[in-house]
Amino acid sequence: MNALKQARQELRTADVILISASNGLSISEGYNIFANNDDFRHYFGEFYQKYGITSILQGAQAYLPAAAHQAFIKQLHRYLVDDYQGAPQFRQLKQLVHGKDYFVVTSNADRHFQLNGFDPQKIWEVEGDFFDLKIQSPAWQKQQLACQQFLQKYSDRRLVQLELGIGAANQLIKQPLMQMVEKHPHWHYITLNLPKEINILDSINDRSLALAGDLKQTLAKLTEED
Repeated sequence: MNALKQARQELRTADVILISASNGLSISEGYNIFANNDDFRHYFGEFYQKYGITSILQGAQAYLPAAAHQAFIKQLHRYLVDDYQGAPQFRQLKQLVHGKDYFVVTSNADRHFQLNGFDPQKIWEVEGDFFDLKIQSPAWQKQQLACQQFLQKYSDRRLVQLELGIGAANQLIKQPLMQMVEKHPHWHYITLNLPKEINILDSINDRSLALAGDLKQTLAKLTEED
């Protein structure tokens, strides 16, 4: 059985699914917060010309005058939320979790899980979102508690941790969740990423699958019938 078929089988037989996601998922949609690309220049060219801002991340973190910061966030909302049309990757993810309990842990700050119909009560945005970056806010703390309760509830069940586009060296989400899989013998781990970003703890190799390649293509293949 090849890795793709085995991953389908793991997901089908899972009791619950924990999705973790980072920038690789956003980039697969065409949203790159690090890039000075056509979209950035279309939506944020004014901020490049006036303030030398060359990416969404830089603009969100820059010490701009208050009025300019508010204008940037308003334009960012237009780009990420108002003009957003959804993406097939999220429809495929919903297909994979259909009929199962799930939770999402993500460092993406774009609200795209919510905009694609994932339950807001089942999402932890570990760094907040671009429109509420106060990660110690009551809303963020509520998300964190919900995640902890989910993991505790299913500690002895067959859980699959489905990781999407998280960098090999990520310490915020990837490393802690792999360590949780290590501590729970009934849990399994599947990672989708570019070949150079694949990284799996040796201690969970026998319960892990790596699907290396273009994330958008791999997700589409995962939802195909055998």
